[in-house]
Order: sequence, then C-alpha cells, then structure tokens
Amino acid sequence: MNKRTKKLFLLLSLCLFYFLLSACLSKEEKAVKHAIEKELNQIKSDDMQTIQNCIAAEELLPYYGDTEELEEDVASIFTLFYKDFNYKIEKISERENEASAKVTFSVIDAKKLAKDFSKASLKKHIEQDAAPTGVEFSIHDAYLLLEKLLQKNHYKTKNITAKLSLVKEKESWKVLHNPSLQEALTGNFLSYVTDCNLLSPKEIVKTHFSSIKQFDAEQMKIYLALDTLFETEDTYNSSVAHAVASQISECFDFKILGKKKEDTEATVTASIVSVNFHSIVETYKEELSKWLETSESLAVGSEGRRQKEQEMLLSCIENNHNTISHDVEIHLINDGVNWKIQMNEKISEAIFGNVQEELLY
Repeated sequence: MNKRTKKLFLLLSLCLFYFLLSACLSKEEKAVKHAIEKELNQIKSDDMQTIQNCIAAEELLPYYGDTEELEEDVASIFTLFYKDFNYKIEKISERENEASAKVTFSVIDAKKLAKDFSKASLKKHIEQDAAPTGVEFSIHDAYLLLEKLLQKNHYKTKNITAKLSLVKEKESWKVLHNPSLQEALTGNFLSYVTDCNLLSPKEIVKTHFSSIKQFDAEQMKIYLALDTLFETEDTYNSSVAHAVASQISECFDFKILGKKKEDTEATVTASIVSVNFHSIVETYKEELSKWLETSESLAVGSEGRRQKEQEMLLSCIENNHNTISHDVEIHLINDGVNWKIQMNEKISEAIFGNVQEELLY
C-alpha cells in the first residue's frame, strides 16, 4: 500500500467512525444535537438580530441603559467579533426532559482584544483631558473604539470548552442561557475588560506617556494647564505659553527603566526627556547681555528694552534644541478598577522640563 493509498484509507476510516458515532445517538440525543446546532448557528449568521438571539449587547461591555440605543453601534461589532466563530459538539447526555452537552467553542482571543481595548480606552480618556471642552467618554464611544480594533487588527481564535444545559418544552429542546455559557461564547471578554489587573503598572505608564508624546502644542498646553501658569489673557504671555507647550511637545520622550509591584502598590522607574529650560534661559541671558551693550539698547528707551527682552526670550524658546533627562519613580495604586498613577512634583518637573524654576520668576 503506497503513501497516497494509506492517507485515503485513513480518511475513509475517520469518516466511517464519525458516521457510526452519529448513528449511535438516540432519537432524543439527535434532537438535542439539532437544537444546539440551530442555536449556535445563529452566531455564525451575518444578520445582527439573529446573532442577538444568542448574545445580548451588554455581554460584551457593561451597559445598563436601553440597549436599543446601541443597536447601530453593535451591529457590525457582533459580525466582526464572531466572523471566525466555530464549535464542535463533543458529548451529549439526555435523561427524561433534561439534557447536557459538552461543546468546544472556537472564539476570538478575547484577552488580547480586551488588553488592546483597555489601552485604547485609557488613551482616549487622556486625549479628552487635553481637549478644549471636556466630553464624557460614552458607551457609544466605547463600542466605536471596539469596532475600530476589530476592523484594524486580526485576532487569533482560542478554544473554550463549556457545558450546555437544555430542557424539553413540549416536544422541543431549548438551550438554557446561563452566565457560564454567555462567558464562553464571548471568550470571557467582559471578565477580562473589567479585571483591575488586566494592564500591568508598566503598561499603564507606557500607554499614558505614549499618549502625551503624541500631543500637539495646543493639546499639551491644555493637558499641562499652562494657561494657569502664565497669564494668557496677555498677548505676550499667551505666545510664551504656546511656545513652551510646543517645545515640550517636540522634546518629550521617555524610557521605562524598571518596575516593581507588591499587592496593590507598584513603582515604575522611567527616564523622562523634556525641554532644558535652564539652557534656554542661559542662552537668553547671554544674548540679552550682548544686546544691552549696543547703542540700540540705549536709543529705544525702557519700553523698547522691555519689548526687546520679550522678543528675545520668545525667540530663544522657539529656537531651542536642548533637552534634559530626569530619572523618576512613578508610584501607582490599584483601586480595584485599574492601576492609577500618583502624580507628584518630581514627575511634573520632569515633564515640564523645570520651566517653573527657570521662566516663572
């Protein structure tokens, strides 16, 4: 028997085995199997309403309002979430009007999706802190965020085995939708996304600083509340605040150096790069000193000198290329929802690049 013949023989043997196995099912067990297939095949449908016969919208993300408001938001999410869904009925047990079945589901890697979603949600909240007007992150925004992740990324599937319970009502078998079944069908996504330890302290800090690193000058000015440091109603101070924000935006960078965690407390050590405002001030003083020795400085008078000083300082800020690095310990506390960064003076100084000491005199 050659190799090809052996493979064909093996294939035929497997087909015969499954045929015999199916033939061994009793009439009621076949009815149970049909009920399970009818129920689970709904999830493989392209129709939103058909899928929702099995899975409710709040099984993915916690929401306590009217789910009809979310129908448009979740329509494409469900089809994306279950596009690679599959299942295999392993074993059926039936007795009188009750039955159970061992079923293996092939569902999306919900833990990976939950981590991506949690990072994206954190980033969104940080971005909203840098927005001109504070807008609350709504459940609508959450579903749109989830949809974008499912559209952009390809997630592998993982196998989850669950026990299905059925009851016989009149002459039909009905699958009971209990919490364990719902968790299995969603890959435990809701459990992962509400886990306070899903993201590590290091991941929290990295996501936070990566978000700041992407801010433009206006976002940085709002996020760091530079308007409260400078009297920005004054045109000149407003220009300085914008120049400072622009410099921090261009220079800000970071590197995680280490981490340690114990129970609900953690410390992440990071090197933070920002603007070297000391260098800016030194350059300004040097250029100003040279200018004050010129005849022009005497000719323009005190008001002219004041205006020139302002112009020179603003120019030194705008044309700066020098940075400074600070190693800081970032403390975090887990409040049962997530790891929260405990902002302190040293972190602020590292991000601000000692602007308070050098410019606000």
